[in-house]
This record gives sequence, C-alpha cells and structure tokens, in this order.
Amino acid sequence: MVDPSKSVQVLSKEGWNPGVLGIVAGRLLEELGQTVIVLNIEDGRAKGSARSIEAVDIFEALDPHRALFIAFGGHAGAAGMTLEAEQLDALSEILETYVKDKGIDAKGKSKLYLDEELDLESLSLDTVKSFEKLAPFGMDNQKPVFYIRDFQVENARSMGAGDSHLKLKISKGTANFEVVAFGQGAKATEFAQTKQLELAVTLSVNQWNGQTTLQLMMVDARVDGVQLFNIRGKSAALPDGVPVLDFSGELPDISSSQAVVIKNLPEDIRILKDIFQQHDFLAVYFKNDIDKPYYLTGSGTREQFAKLYKTIYQFPEFDIRYKLKDLSTYLKIEQILLVKMIQIFEELGFVTIENGVMRVNKEAEKRDIAESQNYQNLKQTVKDQEMMALGTVQEIYDFLMEK
Repeated sequence: MVDPSKSVQVLSKEGWNPGVLGIVAGRLLEELGQTVIVLNIEDGRAKGSARSIEAVDIFEALDPHRALFIAFGGHAGAAGMTLEAEQLDALSEILETYVKDKGIDAKGKSKLYLDEELDLESLSLDTVKSFEKLAPFGMDNQKPVFYIRDFQVENARSMGAGDSHLKLKISKGTANFEVVAFGQGAKATEFAQTKQLELAVTLSVNQWNGQTTLQLMMVDARVDGVQLFNIRGKSAALPDGVPVLDFSGELPDISSSQAVVIKNLPEDIRILKDIFQQHDFLAVYFKNDIDKPYYLTGSGTREQFAKLYKTIYQFPEFDIRYKLKDLSTYLKIEQILLVKMIQIFEELGFVTIENGVMRVNKEAEKRDIAESQNYQNLKQTVKDQEMMALGTVQEIYDFLMEK
C-alpha cells in the first residue's frame, strides 16, 4: 500500500471505516513522517481525510484543483475530500508535482512543539485535571505535549495484539509512571537499554481493575550520543532495517548508515576495529556470534601441548583428516584448539603435514611454544573474544574505537 517512492502517500480501499480515516491518517503521518491521505472507496467514489506535515500545505496544494473534487475543504495541516475513484492517480500526481515545484523535503520530520517541561516528581492526577479544562482537544486545539527527561527506564516490554505496542516503566526519585507508545513494540530492546532518553508525552488517565492512575502517552523520543544495544544470546532478534555485518559472507554498504549490527566476529578483530574507526555510528547492536569460541578453550596449557606431543610422537604417521576427532576425544581437547596446536607445532618444525598426513620431526630443535606467531595470535584472539563475549557494550565500543 505505502509507496516509498512517493512524497505524499495516497491510500485507498473499499470497506474501510469512514469514521476513523482521519485518525488513521494522523497515525500514519507520525509513523512515516509524510503527508498522508486515507480514503474509503464506495460506489465508485473515494472519500476521506488528509493529514500533512508542516512542510506541505495540503490546502494550498489542492485548492487550485477544486474541479477534481466533488467536495473539498480544510487548512494547511488537514483536509477532507470526496472525488471519483478514477481521479486518485491524478490526485497523487498533483501532490507530487506540488512537492517537486516547491522544492520541499516531503519526507522530513515535522517539528514538534512542546508546551512545557514537566518534573515527574511533582506530577499527579491533579495535573491532568487542570489541563482537562482546556478540552475539547482537536486539530485546532491540540492536546498539550510535555517534555520529560532525567529519568530512569526501569522496564520496557511489548504489549497488545502481536506485541505491536510498547509500555515503559520510568522513575525519578520516588515517582513512578507508565508510558505507552502505540506501534513501537518492536523497539522494546532499544528503549530498555538506551541512555539519556528524553520524551515528549501527553497526559492521560488509566482506569483498570477499579484503580485510577496517571499514564503518559509517548508522542516522540530523542536520545543524545551513541546508543549501544546488547542483543547477545540465541533468543535476541536482529533489528529490522539496520545493516548487518555478517563476516561469513559479503558485507553490506554501510557508508551512509548511522546504525549497524555486529552479527558475528571476523577471525582478525582488527578488521572490525578498522570499520568502526572509519565510521561515525549513532547506534550499534552487538550480537557478536563467535563461530570458533577460542575464549572458551583458551590458548592451550603447557600440559596440553606436552600431552599432544607425547601422543603423536608414538606414531610415525598420523592422518589428521580422519583421526582428528579421535585424537580430540582421547586428549580431551576441543577440536578447534587442537587444530591450532597442530599448526603451532608445524610452525615450530616439530611436525610436517603433507596431504593431510602429519609426521613427527624427531630431529627438531627444542623451542618454546611462545616463539610461535600462531600461538601469539591465538592468545590475542582469546583475549579479543573474551572482550566481545563477556564485556559490557560500553567496554566493547571503547575497545573497538581504541587505536
């Protein structure tokens, strides 16, 4: 239904409830940040409502084209109209031309005007009652919008049908309130973890189970600084619409992206550090899957290396293509670590490997394991993986930005 290529969304369908089209248009405007017209089609005619962003004067755009309509009226921010359904394409074309000719950024977010900053610790039901004296609220008498900050998010969870809505529990001092945000259920993780959150809200009264409480309704949200989100763990889902760094395949173009997901880690962490130091991300999601978790196996103890050498010394030839699993089981060393240990032995000249067959060099000079570059690289990998798997998101971010 929504056409991303359009500057103004003209949405129409048979069977829509005419009584809620204005509300739907307003909600879509908030969600899309675009001017929206929603129309119900009945008996070949389209009737509905428009809600417009500040940059687009919907009345000015359509008033010169009254011949297109059976009925039309409104003002800069909203309009109502009836026209033949066959004229909907012409309506869309008129609006696209208006936006283009005016040079308007029709996808830019509208300004939000705040009436007052509220102190949560002094907020009460009496506050709501005092503002209700300004009712009724509507297009020409907007409900007051308040600014709140310097609070803690105690909890964030999705709710409602399909978990489509969001409920926050926030606190400041001894004051505690619930904040409801319609259509924001998918962002529960972000709201639970974000830092320096500021909200624009309206005030409402919630009556449930015989109790009356003050409830805040989110109008908009703002954050300051880089936001870091921990989505490590099997059950955590990746966010929609954010480029994903998956080092098992081709990486996406992130040159213009302000947010990124680290799905997994490259074997050389310097690759990831280079990416971070070349981009100014405003939001980072740390999934941090690790294909070969060396931080769990360690880099090999002196006893493990000695036991491996003693075992393979007994065999003139050892086919690691087929016997690696058995050797791993016998030595009680994880296969991923065992492979690294064998590579270290090969580098130091203790063994040779040809066509998958490992042979012990019984004439090899005695050398310390620490002389191996493979061993030093493995120790660094263990250290890097420990940070990425166990560190806080702030520690990880600082580590990646460290030159």
